[in-house]
Amino acid sequence: MAVAGSNKRRRTPAASNRISAYLLHHLQTMMFSLRKIYAAPATTIMTVAVIGITLSLPGGFYLFLKNIDAMSGDFRSSSQISLYLDLKTSEKQAQALEKQIAKMEQVISTRFISRELSLEEFRQNSGFGKSIDTLSTNPLPHTIIVEPGQADTFAVRNLLNSLQAMPEVEIAKLDTEWLERLYTIIEIAKRSVAIITILFACAVLLIIGNTIRLDIQNRYQEIIVTKLIGATNAFIRRPFLYSGIWYGLLGGIISWLIVEIGYLAISGPLERLNLLYKSDMNLITFSFHDFIVLITSSTLLGLAGSWIAVARHLNQIEPS
Repeated sequence: MAVAGSNKRRRTPAASNRISAYLLHHLQTMMFSLRKIYAAPATTIMTVAVIGITLSLPGGFYLFLKNIDAMSGDFRSSSQISLYLDLKTSEKQAQALEKQIAKMEQVISTRFISRELSLEEFRQNSGFGKSIDTLSTNPLPHTIIVEPGQADTFAVRNLLNSLQAMPEVEIAKLDTEWLERLYTIIEIAKRSVAIITILFACAVLLIIGNTIRLDIQNRYQEIIVTKLIGATNAFIRRPFLYSGIWYGLLGGIISWLIVEIGYLAISGPLERLNLLYKSDMNLITFSFHDFIVLITSSTLLGLAGSWIAVARHLNQIEPS
């Protein structure tokens, strides 16, 4: 029993030593591949720049859609339903109807606009004041503006149908119907961006794969000698995989910088636009989560591109 216990203690340090040596080799290989790409600045800069520009396009489109989505969400939260009442409805009946609608659970607030006030506003804003004065009767109806309590499309539609069914209501119009069309366009744009992202991801794979292929060809004799002294394909493959990881990581950082600089460039005109329209619209840039996703995706693309290139070309190199 004592001998078995001593053998177990001897095996445990040996296993930990193997793990330490394995991790140390990976660290050394990672730093070696970094030095290799640092030693070829022209190739590295060109490759990283192309990867960064390629990834910045879908990243920029993503942020653009994110900003449009945020703005349309603000519009949706302020959606209103306009109720145009029958011309036979008196002002007293219209005000009573407004109070009835205001008590509904789905409604936040209501606002009553009389026929006389509507006509006066139209006279002041339309430029047809003299023509309007010639009218014998007021053609405009009483109007009730209803603000729904929920931004959900289905709930607002149900409220719209309920209000339209009231006998005093001639027309019930949802003021954000145009926004539904915008949402449909945004959904099409999102799918288009997804397709573009896949295409550009394939382009990054080709870029990194071609760079690693050239690196393998340049180190052809070195690989032959390494195989002659007994190195395995996994040992030889490791530096190339880390090179792909470095290319992807640096390309992701460059793409992030390009997008951030681009949005910084348009922040000045946006501030002037906010002053002109007295709005508080702000650009949404990459969040920390978005940054991590971008860097992780670019790094994985670098690893995948280098793996494909190494798997295809390394097995073809054998000592004769």
